[in-house]
Amino acid sequence: MLVQFLLTGLALGSIYGLVALGFAVIYKAERVFNFAQGILMVCGAYLAYTATTQLGLPFPVAVIVIIAAAALLGIVIQFLFIRPLSGQPLLPVIMITIALSIILKALIEILYGVQPKPLATSLPTGVLILGDVRLSQLNLTAAVVSWVCMGVFFAFFRFTKAGLLMRATADSHEAAILSGVNVNRINAGAWAIGTILAVIGGVFLGQIQLASTELEHIGLLALPAVVIGGLQSIPGAIVGGILVGVIEQLASGYISPKARDVFIYIPLLIMLLVRPWGLFGNRELGRV
Repeated sequence: MLVQFLLTGLALGSIYGLVALGFAVIYKAERVFNFAQGILMVCGAYLAYTATTQLGLPFPVAVIVIIAAAALLGIVIQFLFIRPLSGQPLLPVIMITIALSIILKALIEILYGVQPKPLATSLPTGVLILGDVRLSQLNLTAAVVSWVCMGVFFAFFRFTKAGLLMRATADSHEAAILSGVNVNRINAGAWAIGTILAVIGGVFLGQIQLASTELEHIGLLALPAVVIGGLQSIPGAIVGGILVGVIEQLASGYISPKARDVFIYIPLLIMLLVRPWGLFGNRELGRV
């Protein structure tokens, strides 16, 4: 049973890590706590429902449409809501992401209704049996795709000119502006990436469960994941997501599904009290 819970937790934690990675990318770019990340993940599930069920697109074409729509959504959010608040205190920016989450949730329920929607994708849904361990092929596929996406974006940040510019802008907006970097374009790109990662996670969670606005609560597990791992650390977001997934499965399996949040948020509280910069984050020192 332990191996079963650990492997399932690793698979789900990989999805959480993917969503948390999007959260971390946006935070590094603009120092924005994006509380709309959970509903952006829900948008992924409904984009998949629209593309595959309502439009009847072949799944490979639907994937391209979903990713393009996610990138456009992220850019629009950054342009309309975040850019005008550049340089403002943290609270108004946080409040606008919360308001955005509420608005998007209401729009989804108006357009699609409140009943959950099944996704008709070509993702595998069988079960792989290894001795006494039963693994969902969908969970395994989600884990593999999540790790591939993480690897692609790691390579993007590490080896491409756009990725290097994004990292430099995250380190110092002022220095980037003085060097001639178009900071607005870089920030819009960060929001596009963060939204794409959330949407990909939403497609898998919508397939594992159903497309529903209730998925937002699962998406918000990216918050403890990224805080535990380190808000400014991309590897930390991935590790934090895996830890949250494993903790969730162990608590649900050995104690109760209702105990899940207790065992996830207690480590979050401890981390905030003892090491608020996270496991892999950098401690910021200020001179008084």
